[in-house]
Amino acid sequence: MRLVSFGPRGSEAPGVLVGDSVLPLGRVLADIGLERTGSLRSALPFLGLLGEGVDAALQRGDELVPVTQTRLGPPVVDPPNIFSCGANYFAHLVEHGVDPQRMPTLPVIFLKPGSALSGPADPIVRPIECAQFDYEAELAIVIGKGGRRISADRAADHIAGYMIANDVSARDLGAGESAKLNMAPLYQVMRMKGWDTFLPTGPWLVTADEAGSYEDIRIQTWVNDESRQDAYAKEMAHNPYQLVEWLSATTTLRPGDIITTGTPAGAAVGMASPKWLMPGDAVRIEMTGLGSMCTPVLDERAV
Repeated sequence: MRLVSFGPRGSEAPGVLVGDSVLPLGRVLADIGLERTGSLRSALPFLGLLGEGVDAALQRGDELVPVTQTRLGPPVVDPPNIFSCGANYFAHLVEHGVDPQRMPTLPVIFLKPGSALSGPADPIVRPIECAQFDYEAELAIVIGKGGRRISADRAADHIAGYMIANDVSARDLGAGESAKLNMAPLYQVMRMKGWDTFLPTGPWLVTADEAGSYEDIRIQTWVNDESRQDAYAKEMAHNPYQLVEWLSATTTLRPGDIITTGTPAGAAVGMASPKWLMPGDAVRIEMTGLGSMCTPVLDERAV
């Protein structure tokens, strides 16, 4: 299934993609014993039942909404947590100037606020304070079955599916006083990555049974049709199952939690002469089997 949330920002309803249309899931949720007005997150632990309910809805002829007549929001609009993994593609670290002989051996995790979420065609907004605006195409995991201390060999049972994400970054806002005071703990990750609109996701959540092996997912990014990133998810240092194991050792994972898995080489920050995102640009990200999303870049002053 390709699961979506659709409608005006802040009032999205859950749906499932059927061809070029969306089947609203309100009645289906009620049919399987969930709140009719619940979000997509409520159904993630019950994907088998949801699939049966969708089949029944199609057979009885429930009304469909053409995708062209609605807005797609972030598939999961209300995640309990958004975990982001950094430093997970060594080629990206090398372009940052990291010594290839001194690569990290443990996952690097930080949190992003829910207010950073936006839809697959919503604008990403460059803050007034930012001059070095950057993109990071990332494969995102969505948790379907919660749990604590989930071993890597059981992690697949806890993953509802995958979707595209862009971990937008204000590169010049991260240092804070860390360089001035020579104190690495003062680095401002939240300031660099936590602004509103800094996590477009979508266009839909593809359930794990349809997404296939994460290793076969090709990650590609274009800015104004210029190719910037091109890699495979199998190049990750820590795969999705290992990330679930690592995170769940620390905290209980819950249905709807989002885990972004790091970006490959090709971000602007790694260029000899960085091509930072500018108002008027468009960032297009495609991933094998997961679709495509294209987000325009706006300046905060124009919003």
